[in-house]
Amino acid sequence: MIFFGRLSSCLVGASAAVAITIPLMAAQVLTKEQVDDVASQTTVVIAQGLQKGDIEARQEWNPGSGVIVARSNQTYYVLTALHVVRTRDVVYGVRTSDGEVHFVDDVKSHENILPFGTEDEQLGETIKGFDLAIIKFESDLKYPVAVVGKSNQLAEGEPVFISGWPNPEDESARRVREFSAGNLSEIVAPPSPDGGYSLLYNNQTRRGMSGGPVFNAQGELIGIHGRGRAQDNIYCIDPSLSANNSCGMQTIHFVKQAEVAGLQLALKQPPVDPQLLQTGRGNREKADVIENIYEAFTFDVRSLLRDEPSGGCGSLLLGDACD
Repeated sequence: MIFFGRLSSCLVGASAAVAITIPLMAAQVLTKEQVDDVASQTTVVIAQGLQKGDIEARQEWNPGSGVIVARSNQTYYVLTALHVVRTRDVVYGVRTSDGEVHFVDDVKSHENILPFGTEDEQLGETIKGFDLAIIKFESDLKYPVAVVGKSNQLAEGEPVFISGWPNPEDESARRVREFSAGNLSEIVAPPSPDGGYSLLYNNQTRRGMSGGPVFNAQGELIGIHGRGRAQDNIYCIDPSLSANNSCGMQTIHFVKQAEVAGLQLALKQPPVDPQLLQTGRGNREKADVIENIYEAFTFDVRSLLRDEPSGGCGSLLLGDACD
């Protein structure tokens, strides 16, 4: 079951208490910079863990993006694209806005990654169901969670914003989060049978931004970015529609799929907390830049799996000592 928070109060009269539900204040339109503040704090990098010998083979290492959508005690839930976490039986890392990398073990247990679709046997050219997945990580630190909006209330032409971590063309170790503004071009119904794509938008996107959040003008999460514009025979939904549009999946479909899977998530209801905007504005330098992504995601996998359930001394970064 998916739970949305609400604000309630009681008025106490002379003889009885009457429960009254007070609707939360209507979400207001944010500036582009304010939406970017939200994106900066909630967008994450997701990638397979590297070992020291893997650095030379980094051309085949393809990080993706995601967004934190829920928290339960010390468990965080990140929504991403299924093809970002298509490789199973490996250790993944989730890099949050404070620069920390949280390790997700898919070797000992498959319970930390929940796919909402299945790829075919031909290297994932098609996806039955939705190109969506939830990945869980554990942390006692407090991280902002995105507000999930109602994507079924979208209208063509309205502004949308994509946040993600693109791969640089020069194979640089430095990464910078990208925030792309655009407009919703078309809403396809029913969703495509290949991946469940239903949102088409003219935002410029790049490889590595797959799985990243799609926000509306209120700073609410209304989709997950799936694929960029059509290239040769690679496209989503329709080649003519995809020629000048990227595509994604609606959050309304994620909510329904999570309910079917019996996943209990306490999703945040609008509006966006003003404190999140202030935090995002003051944390950009740490949140939006990774000076060396290979170092950040390089750790001793064997030691991690043997000794540590997540992170800690078993997570040996390049050049770091393990006390």
